[in-house]
Amino acid sequence: MVAAIIASTCHDYDHDGFNNAYHVNKMTMRALRYHDESVQENYHAAESLSIMLKPEFNFLENVSKDDVKVFRKRVVGMILSTDMAKHMQDLTQFKNRCESKGISSQLDNGHLFIDRTDASTLFETQQQLLELCSHTSDVSYPTRDFSIAKIWVY
Repeated sequence: MVAAIIASTCHDYDHDGFNNAYHVNKMTMRALRYHDESVQENYHAAESLSIMLKPEFNFLENVSKDDVKVFRKRVVGMILSTDMAKHMQDLTQFKNRCESKGISSQLDNGHLFIDRTDASTLFETQQQLLELCSHTSDVSYPTRDFSIAKIWVY
């Protein structure tokens, strides 16, 4: 849960107001650093985590290295999931998983999405749901009432 809160908080950290296409087309340092892949999202994740690892902000200092790796993987995955370039791919993957598991809102069987076969598949299916929630939250602004959206824009 902490990873989800941190990822949500940091997913647009130090956003410069430009999109990935701008950075790629202008060949900015961000685009070069991240090889034109999810430029902004990679930047937000890397910068956020580098701040969190500074001694004065490192709330993970007493956590095991294995747990820090899991935390980092969760946070980075959730931040990278906000890249709109991967929207259709992620949506297709989600739909395919739901169809293959026979998941539908009419059957109220969404719990079948999580695969508990082993620790690895449990982690991966949980991660997929967390990333889906991150992405969905990030693109939810069109669902807001205009009066609210206008305030957020300004």
